[in-house]
Amino acid sequence: MTLSARDLSVRFGGLQALAEVSLEVTPGRILGLIGPNGAGKTTLFNCLTGVIQPKGTVVVDGVEITQLRTDERVRRGISRTFQTPRLDMNRTVLDAVMLGYTPHLAQGRLACFLGLPSVGRSEEHLRNGAIEKIRLLGLGGAAEDRAGSLSLGQLRLLEVARALVAGPRYLLLDEPAAGLDESDRIRLADAIKNAAASGIGIVLIEHNVGFVSRLSHELLALVNGTVVARGEPNSVVCSEKVVEAYLGPAYVH
Repeated sequence: MTLSARDLSVRFGGLQALAEVSLEVTPGRILGLIGPNGAGKTTLFNCLTGVIQPKGTVVVDGVEITQLRTDERVRRGISRTFQTPRLDMNRTVLDAVMLGYTPHLAQGRLACFLGLPSVGRSEEHLRNGAIEKIRLLGLGGAAEDRAGSLSLGQLRLLEVARALVAGPRYLLLDEPAAGLDESDRIRLADAIKNAAASGIGIVLIEHNVGFVSRLSHELLALVNGTVVARGEPNSVVCSEKVVEAYLGPAYVH
């Protein structure tokens, strides 16, 4: 059971955005992606989720999904967040999180149409699950507030809650800690660790190297679309290529 990518390559005109990048994440493990702006991290996420069709292959749990649409990959258990939260700011926080249940709610509407008795219980269960995730991310007091009233950091937490309620097997988080204060970073870290402990495989893009190193079982460093280091977090952040291209010598001294 893995989410894996093999030899992914992407060109945008004359720019080589990714060059034969491979990765693998297994259930219960956290893979951190680090690298400077423009290194190809978000492009890699877009390949994994079907936004971009790369050269190479993407496989989830033994099934190649390289040609599948984004919604088909969601049904295969892949969920993600974005650098810039994509939310309807006029919805309440609870409603926004409930959108993560869209496939389940569609099934519920079908059951309702067929007159099946379990619909009410099912939707109540989903609502309770959404409230649980909202509280886990420290947003319980804002459940009935408009999403547009939240800070950028809170919107990032809201996106994580929405991604979690989808019940993913693999969760891709794109800079979820950006703009968070220390208390919210702690909540986020706890949520990520709990998700991994429940068996979700996680890929985490993050510029806060201390944050991602503490959470991840393995780091992969990208520079100019190429993997320059991978392995145990401390060895990666001390790698000569990573220090030279990204962190600078002050980070390791």
